[in-house]
Amino acid sequence: MRKILAFLVVLVGAIAASPARAQLLPAQFGSWTKGSCVAKPVPLTLATEAGLSAFESCAYASANNKIQIAEQKLHDPSAAYQVYTAGLHPGMTPSLVGTNAAVANDSLWMLSGSLVLRVDSQKLVSEEDLRALLKSLEGHADKTPLPDVRGYLPSVGLIQGTQRYSVGPEGYTAAAKALDRGAYAELAEELSLGPKSAGDGEVMLAAYNNGKGGREVLLLVHYPTPQLAEQQLHHLQPVLASKAEFAGTTVERDASLLSLVLSPSTPEMAARLRKAIKYDTAVTWNEPATTLTDPPWLLVLKTIFFAAFGFCVLAGAIGVLFGVFRLLMKRLFPGKIFDRTRSVELLQLGLNSKPVNPDDFY
Repeated sequence: MRKILAFLVVLVGAIAASPARAQLLPAQFGSWTKGSCVAKPVPLTLATEAGLSAFESCAYASANNKIQIAEQKLHDPSAAYQVYTAGLHPGMTPSLVGTNAAVANDSLWMLSGSLVLRVDSQKLVSEEDLRALLKSLEGHADKTPLPDVRGYLPSVGLIQGTQRYSVGPEGYTAAAKALDRGAYAELAEELSLGPKSAGDGEVMLAAYNNGKGGREVLLLVHYPTPQLAEQQLHHLQPVLASKAEFAGTTVERDASLLSLVLSPSTPEMAARLRKAIKYDTAVTWNEPATTLTDPPWLLVLKTIFFAAFGFCVLAGAIGVLFGVFRLLMKRLFPGKIFDRTRSVELLQLGLNSKPVNPDDFY
């Protein structure tokens, strides 16, 4: 009996000491009031790889209308962008609620910093209320910039909804299969993706219309340094050449970026896609520096003239002062400081029999 009581005391103490679960979604936004909620991780390997830190799904009601909102909080905006792009598909229409928001089958899928939200029955919610929802979540969202590699994709011919971003092998594998390039999923380990790998790479994929009824798939792999990109380039080239299913696929490097067109219809189409990549390299000098410019020659001559004039005035003033001092000393102390004939010693070479008399010089 005592053991049972002791166990209950420890259990109650542990429950009391445990921190309360963080509430991600607001209690109210606009005219909508929060109802019952479910807080459990999303059963997706992709979200786990991206660093899912919290999940909450809640029902909201306004009058007789009901909606469901699910929110995922990821490690950072890059991880959230991976989850967000994994939920896109062709046919989705952009939403005016935010920059990264799309609608499909009455469901709104949107990204806000490190948060990914899904709003079911979104037609029942006004844009004003949805913006109020996003504003209420600003305190939970990490607003650091999204990955730069997403801006490198060419815009001409892009099939909206096929963009896929990943920082790990699981995300890349899912992206390759979603874009009908499942054979390239085995490159997941070869690309050295994610912070735990040697390369710390990130990938961006998208599909493009080739104008012949088919589509091309462009894969961009970005590494932190050109040296790592060069190392991965030499690693991938023999891998692509060793298997028949990779025929026609080549890899090229531009600074820290590797580009591959997966199974292109023609080499010309692959070259056209690569040429349209919006990636420019820039060298940044982080050390402090100054800009030196030659002054105008008139300014140089002016400076020289004034400097020479100044030296002349200074020399004349010193000469006058010394002359006044010499005359004053001769008057006050005649023959003691200056013109001391008896104190003058002359060195004689003895070339002449007549000695030199110092008084002859005064």
